[in-house]
Amino acid sequence: METIHQEEQWLNHEGINISYNYYSTSSSAKPALVLVHGFLSSKFCYRYMIPELAEHFDIFVFDYPPFGDSDKVCAYDFSYRNFARIIIELLDQHNISTASIGGHSMGGQIALLTAHLYPERIDKLILFAPSTYVKKFNSFMRMASKTPAFWYVLKRYFHRKGVYGALLDCVYDPHVVDKDMIKGYMRPFLKKEIFYCLTKMIRDREGDLPSEDLQHIKAECLVLWGEEDKVLPVSLGHKLIKDLPTATLVTYEKIGHLLPEEIPLILTEEIKDFCKPKEKATV
Repeated sequence: METIHQEEQWLNHEGINISYNYYSTSSSAKPALVLVHGFLSSKFCYRYMIPELAEHFDIFVFDYPPFGDSDKVCAYDFSYRNFARIIIELLDQHNISTASIGGHSMGGQIALLTAHLYPERIDKLILFAPSTYVKKFNSFMRMASKTPAFWYVLKRYFHRKGVYGALLDCVYDPHVVDKDMIKGYMRPFLKKEIFYCLTKMIRDREGDLPSEDLQHIKAECLVLWGEEDKVLPVSLGHKLIKDLPTATLVTYEKIGHLLPEEIPLILTEEIKDFCKPKEKATV
């Protein structure tokens, strides 16, 4: 196995610091792969997938704000469009013209929007139970989020639910959730600033891409979904592939929503197989 060099770096985006990690080997350049985490998650969720994938790809994982180690600044516009721009800026910073994107849950919607806005930069899409057809928050929620105490109500809600309870809702087998996993997902929420930012995110986040936009995405797409997903039911996956012209859906029995934690090695094999160059037909 080749030695993997991990560069922990920062990207200055819109005046705030975006935390990311770049994994590459000492050998010749490999295809680039960007992995995008989901809502209330961070790049931590891909820790089991990176060692295997780094033998075949140059990998970027990053924390879009306000999650993970990235800055938590309320003045930021927490929109899908800005998150998509982070991906393009990361590629530009490393002089990479095209990349494949893997995205989980809300990260899948960010991947789809990136392919929609920057089709020339995205090679392939690998979507792990992506957020789809979710509309923008209604006017009542947007207005309520402007009240001074809303951030505290949000904080109390999350604390009452607890990280352990939230993770249990996302997995099929509760034994997947261990102490290290709980600690990793809890760490960003120990700072109260994240709740100020989540409050503003209610107003900033756009709705998911509508069918008419999805139908124009040309990047080849692989959609992976757990059949026991209680967060985003697999029926959404069957609907999504009807709107994506080049998409294939693979589902897994007895798997929930948190695929990168539940079946990380299966996902890495799916990604490697999907992204490997196709052999040319012989005459």
